[in-house]
Amino acid sequence: MSDVAKNNAKHVLMVSIAAAAWFALAVQLPLTIQTSTAHGMNILGAILTYLSFFTLLTNLLVALVLTFSLLATNARWGRFFSSPVVATGTALYIATVGATYFLLLRHTWNPEGLVKLTDFLLHDFVPLGYVAYWIFFVPKSELSWKNTLSWTIYPVTYLAWILIRGDLYGRYPYPFVDVGSLGYPRTLLNSGILLMLFVLVSLAVVALARRKRSRAAGR
Repeated sequence: MSDVAKNNAKHVLMVSIAAAAWFALAVQLPLTIQTSTAHGMNILGAILTYLSFFTLLTNLLVALVLTFSLLATNARWGRFFSSPVVATGTALYIATVGATYFLLLRHTWNPEGLVKLTDFLLHDFVPLGYVAYWIFFVPKSELSWKNTLSWTIYPVTYLAWILIRGDLYGRYPYPFVDVGSLGYPRTLLNSGILLMLFVLVSLAVVALARRKRSRAAGR
């Protein structure tokens, strides 16, 4: 594939994923507000519910990474979001979204209509698309072991956020972190297992990147 064709394919993939993520996020917001207010929440509570889902926050991160990379390449935020470290961390987060949903959550409900479309975009199309973008177009030579620590900041911060919100409002976004049903020991154990798996995958990604870099240097 020529450089021009490769750049065109990269651009099309980035635009497609970003557009799908923004569309799904925009559609999901009023759906969440409608469902939440029907259960007695006010608008602020409904928005906080929207912002308590790892899926939505991570799809938002994907949308921001791609949008800034496309539209503000040479600006400060564009350079930040398009950096290999941020792009790789984002790939790990959105892969976690897809894998967790497939293994733990898909069987728990049966969405229909517009909800089914957003479900597909948020849990399937965007995760698979972004991981493909990362595999084929994101440079990985800059990755190092210390990145695995920085990549844990987002999931750990997210866990703290949903536990604090849950303690205040008695609502948790996912059954495996529902303190009301499971208690703190089981919730923290579940979260610890997921974080450990995340770290192991992160280490594997860095190991593969370093191995590839060593092979390239040895040529």
